[in-house]
Amino acid sequence: MPPEHALPPPPGHGAGEKTGPGRCALSARASLLVLGASARAWATSVSRTGLVVRAADLFADRDLVAIAAAVAIPPERYPEALAEAAEGFPPGPWCYTGALENHPGLVDAIAATRPLAGNGGEAIRRVRAPQHLGAVLADAGIGFPRTLDNPAAVPCDGRWLRKPRASGGGRGIVPWTRPEGGGAASPPVQGCVWQELCPGLPVAGVFVVTNRGARLVGASRQLIGITAWQAHPYAYCGSVDVDPLTLPGHLGDQWDRIGALLAGSFGLCGVVGVDAIVTPSGRLVVIEINPRPTASMELVDRRTGLALAADHLAACGIVTAPPRPARAGGRWAKGILRAAATLTVDAQLGDRFDLLSEAWSRADGWPALADLPRCGTVVPSGAPCITLFAVADTGRKARQRLEQRMETVRQAIGRPGP
Repeated sequence: MPPEHALPPPPGHGAGEKTGPGRCALSARASLLVLGASARAWATSVSRTGLVVRAADLFADRDLVAIAAAVAIPPERYPEALAEAAEGFPPGPWCYTGALENHPGLVDAIAATRPLAGNGGEAIRRVRAPQHLGAVLADAGIGFPRTLDNPAAVPCDGRWLRKPRASGGGRGIVPWTRPEGGGAASPPVQGCVWQELCPGLPVAGVFVVTNRGARLVGASRQLIGITAWQAHPYAYCGSVDVDPLTLPGHLGDQWDRIGALLAGSFGLCGVVGVDAIVTPSGRLVVIEINPRPTASMELVDRRTGLALAADHLAACGIVTAPPRPARAGGRWAKGILRAAATLTVDAQLGDRFDLLSEAWSRADGWPALADLPRCGTVVPSGAPCITLFAVADTGRKARQRLEQRMETVRQAIGRPGP
C-alpha cells in the first residue's frame, strides 16, 4: 500500500473518463497497451475484443507473445522500465495490471503521454490509504482489520501481520512475533504497516464500476500459501471461481454495499478487485481494494465465455467490438506453481508443457496451461513457474482436478529427457 497522502475529494466520474469527453469508438485495428508485472491474463481478455494488443511485463512468456507485441523488462528495473517500454510503442490508450497501483506517480506520468483506460493516481491514493479505506468501510458497516503505522503498540504474539505498503500477491507479509529467548520484537521495517490477522475464508470479488454504479460480476475463493505449490505462507497462489448469482443473500448484500463505495466514495472506474475475508460469523472484512484487473478475473471470462476487458474499456469510455464468443460454463480453478529450486527451462521441458496443455485443453475448451516460459528462461527458486487451470461441475471437483494436474506438472519438471 502506498504511504498516506492528503486525500482529494472523489471525482464525480471514474478516473479513466478524464481521458476524453464522452465515449470513444476505436477503429477495427486500434491497439491497447497493457503494462504490469504480469500482463498475460489481461492481454488475453483484451485480445478477444478485436484490439491489437501490445504489452510489457517481467516475462514476455510464450503465450503472451503469441497474442501481443510484447517485451520483457529487467526485473531489477521494475517498474521504471515499464514507462520506458511504453515510449517505444505507437501512440494509443493503455491500462495497467498488478502491482502498478503501488506506484501512482508512475501511473500518472505514463497517463500524461497516452490516454489511461483505468484509475489514475488520485483514485489509487484514495483507495489504497489504509486509514481512509477503513473509515469509509466502517461508515458503510463493512469490516476492515485494525491497521497501525507504528509497531510500538502492536502485540508480538503472532495475531498481527507486518505488510509492505508496496506489495502484491502477498509478498513480504510476515507475522509480527517476538524472537525466541525474549527481547525486542522483529525490527521495524520502513514502508510497512501492521495489520491485525483476521481468521476466516479468503475470498475476492470482481466488480465492473461505471459512473452509474457497480456490478458484481465474479467472486472466488482465494488459494493462499499452499506449500505443495512452493508458495510462501501468505502468498496468493490461485482461485476457485464462484458464480456471484449463487452467493448467500447476506454476503450479496455486503458485496452490494462495497460496490456502492467503489463507484461513490472512491470514484473508481473499470474492473476492480476486492480482497476480503468471510469470518466464521458470515461477515465480510475487506483486506484491500485493487483498482485494476486482478489475477482471478480470467476465471470470469472462462465461466461466462465473455471478455471482461470489453466491460472495462466501456466503463472507461472506450467502445470496442463485441468479444469473440468462447466456450462457457463450469466452475473453474486456477493455480500458480512456483519453482522448488532454480529451474532452467529447456526445449524438452517446454515440449512437455505443450503436450500436457494440448491434452487437457481438448477437454476443457480453453488453454489448460498458461504463462509458458520461453526456452532458456531461468526461474529462481520460489518464483512463479507456470499457471494451471481445471474445470468441473463444482468448485470442489475443479480444485481436486487442479491438484492432480499440479502433481503431473511437478513430475514433468523433475523428469529428465523429453
